[in-house]
Amino acid sequence: MSSINKRFFILFLVLAFSISTVFAGTFENNFINRAAFGKFGSAALATEKTNYLSGENVVLSGSGFGRNESVSLSVETYSEALAQSVPQMQWNVYANARGAFSATIAFDSLRSQDGKYTILAVGSKTGAVAETVIIDSALQAIGVDIEQCANGPQDNPVNCDTAGANRGYGRGNLVPSKSHYREGDFVPIRIVLSGLDVGQSYTVTVAYDFTKGGKYAIDYLGNYNYTESVNNNPCVGVAGCDINAPNTAPVPLDDQVKAGFDGVLGTSDDITQIPGNFTIFGGTITNVSDYTFTGTTADTSTKSLTLTFTASSTNVVIAYGSHISTRKDWGAENSAINISGSPYHNFILQAPVGANSGNRDLQFGADAVIFLAEIRIIKDAQPNSCLDFGFSTTGQRVTSFSLDDDAGQACADNTLSNTFSISNLELFGPTNRVTVTEGSGGSFSLTQINCQSFANGATGTVNNNTFNLLTRSATIELEEGELVVCTFVNAITTAANVRLGGRVTDAVGTPVSRASVTVQNLSNGETQTVATNSFGFYSFEGLPSGESYVVTVSHRRYTFSNNSQIFTLSDAVENLDFIADSQ
Repeated sequence: MSSINKRFFILFLVLAFSISTVFAGTFENNFINRAAFGKFGSAALATEKTNYLSGENVVLSGSGFGRNESVSLSVETYSEALAQSVPQMQWNVYANARGAFSATIAFDSLRSQDGKYTILAVGSKTGAVAETVIIDSALQAIGVDIEQCANGPQDNPVNCDTAGANRGYGRGNLVPSKSHYREGDFVPIRIVLSGLDVGQSYTVTVAYDFTKGGKYAIDYLGNYNYTESVNNNPCVGVAGCDINAPNTAPVPLDDQVKAGFDGVLGTSDDITQIPGNFTIFGGTITNVSDYTFTGTTADTSTKSLTLTFTASSTNVVIAYGSHISTRKDWGAENSAINISGSPYHNFILQAPVGANSGNRDLQFGADAVIFLAEIRIIKDAQPNSCLDFGFSTTGQRVTSFSLDDDAGQACADNTLSNTFSISNLELFGPTNRVTVTEGSGGSFSLTQINCQSFANGATGTVNNNTFNLLTRSATIELEEGELVVCTFVNAITTAANVRLGGRVTDAVGTPVSRASVTVQNLSNGETQTVATNSFGFYSFEGLPSGESYVVTVSHRRYTFSNNSQIFTLSDAVENLDFIADSQ
């Protein structure tokens, strides 16, 4: 070959190599781009199945990676202690010309707290990423569910000794068609665990919504049978669960609850938490943790407790009650009555290691809670008097009571209050009216009945109450959560003075003459004394009616077991008699 031809041949080779390099680079770049796109969807990692047992091999297959690319594989598990994923093993494989690969893992070489493993594949050149999850079937054999008791609608209640979606223990949201709990009640909760190893120790963390939107929802836990105390069987439907073999551990007292709404211990709004227990059937509770608080009471917050227990049966039930907060404890505007929707969540925050993904959350609709109403009766006597006023009621709460308004008076009977409350009323509307009637006021006339309605923490209220001075009664139509305050005002009746008299005799009826009889007006302390005549009679004329008096008798030769009598003088009295014991 001539020197010219050699030069042309060399130039051709250089050009050919340059062109081939350009094309090869373009091809490779195009492949990398396609593989890089794979991390957004085309790269894939798969196994033959999801659940594995010890001794089995896990065969991985990957696709969508770069041609002949080195792929990094890792197996990761989640660490509760570190609160992050931790690699258990890492190694590299090579994809083939089609970007695919296969690999094998000995499953018995893996260890996990929760029985779940994430396998991750990352392409070294393309950056393509794919992952899959496998599960340890042995650890995932534990069943867990949380249920609450639907105690039936208000007009058709049922007991907590059945299990199902609409009555007794079940998973469903509690609504008015299925339940009727009252403010301050404990809603029965049970956690059902199955597939446990006898003698093995487990933990479960229970939690509840402490506040919602700054209002207190579930403020603490207690006994499962505190409210539903009759025919409440949390063992119902659970094989081997014996209701007669419980083990209990106290629910810790919560200092945050004790401090009340202002958050300061020792002030007037401190709350007394009703003591209660966690109850376990088929095991022994060995520890109950302190409270963990998350969130803020100004908005939404939760409380949680971790229970440690040892199983004595393969099936275990843990039961407790969830307390609905009250206006009495937290204030009219700060309790559960002010929360709408389904705010009462009880849930399992952390199940035992290896548990399935069964029901972990319960909801309770606010409209399924009955917020009780109250009637408050006040007596206002003008002027204040020792006179007792009797009252009676009809309707949903039949009762009788007496009041007086004796402030500042020297009365013999000063035990009565001027206020009486009829509380825990749970029937509302025109068909459930309550009528309060005052009896005769003696020398006092009923001049006014004034009834006022207060929302008392509810969303609103209407004054649907009426009164009738002729019948001396107030008729009250309640709304849920309402407080009705009725004041009965009495004024003294101006009347002529009246006579007081009687007779003093011995035990066989013989008149006792010259006995000394004294009457004292307890309102002003004025006294009068007279002596009995030869027939044993005495009398006082012109005593003001409507006043309270004490009458005392004495004699120089006789004694009296009952030598005084106290009463309110309304009309003339002619038979205030005394009997002497002996000479």
